[in-house]
Amino acid sequence: MANVTFDEICDQVASMLGADALDDLPDIDAKRVQIFVNQAYRECYAPIDGKRPRWATKKFTLVFPEDTQSMDMDTTIIDVERYPELVGHGPLSSFQTREDELIARSHYSGDFRTVGNYRGHFPTINMDEPEKDRPLWYFIDQTDEGTDVDVVPRMVLYPIPDKEYTVKFTANVMPAELQLGDYPRLPADVCWDILLPFAQHKLLVDPRYNGDNKVNIEKAVVEARMKLSRLLTPQKQKNLRLVKRGGW
Repeated sequence: MANVTFDEICDQVASMLGADALDDLPDIDAKRVQIFVNQAYRECYAPIDGKRPRWATKKFTLVFPEDTQSMDMDTTIIDVERYPELVGHGPLSSFQTREDELIARSHYSGDFRTVGNYRGHFPTINMDEPEKDRPLWYFIDQTDEGTDVDVVPRMVLYPIPDKEYTVKFTANVMPAELQLGDYPRLPADVCWDILLPFAQHKLLVDPRYNGDNKVNIEKAVVEARMKLSRLLTPQKQKNLRLVKRGGW
């Protein structure tokens, strides 16, 4: 965690509006500065190029009771990384959509049938009852089930669990909104080198800002985004996959 408070960052951004500190601004302007800093904070977790840094990920565990096909996940979860682990059994494979379950338990019962002089083919499809067994597939869904107040991500398993199973997975998350007194959860000097330039850039749309250094702020945010792109992973050494040359 960075040794910089949300208040200190807000004070720096407030100085662009001619104030010595956030408290010197009218309430409406102070609130807007806090909104800009929180927008910048979220960009540190979800950059506009779509490449998320590793600090934006978190490990989770879900326990699926017997006969329970879907479980609600934390509302901070944006997306789940590739291979959730069914503990004791191995990785789960992914469905592309929740409706893939219907395809998995459907099959043709006949090739075609003729109707009068029509020469087309009419496949006859039968659908089995949902299977109850060890889960093999998963799907992440955000569909409103009719009573959702928040956007609730859910993990759906298939077949339906025939006993209690535990699933471990890593997910990309969005951080909770910062409040006065909070410390941003960011590494090293990211607060000053990246978060602050992002927040200053957000302030350029404020109608009260009339500074003449907009070009410098634009350059600073480009540099900050380049720095962020180089902090995506703390592990630099990775194995390379060697592919045999054609003809061998």
